[in-house]
Amino acid sequence: MTDIQMTVDAPPEPGLLRAAIEAALAGRPWPDGPEAAVARAVAEHVTGNDHGPGSQSC
Repeated sequence: MTDIQMTVDAPPEPGLLRAAIEAALAGRPWPDGPEAAVARAVAEHVTGNDHGPGSQSC
């Protein structure tokens, strides 16, 4: 297992991270912000798919 390291503009709200990650993994939309950025990084790491800024999946 490897760590995911990234920089976000503001600290993510810990209570929203799980829901944001679940949304990213399921391809459901999530509002932009630090939680969405972390969720996209986790989804890309876990699935190996591109869920980056150009993707319409998150």
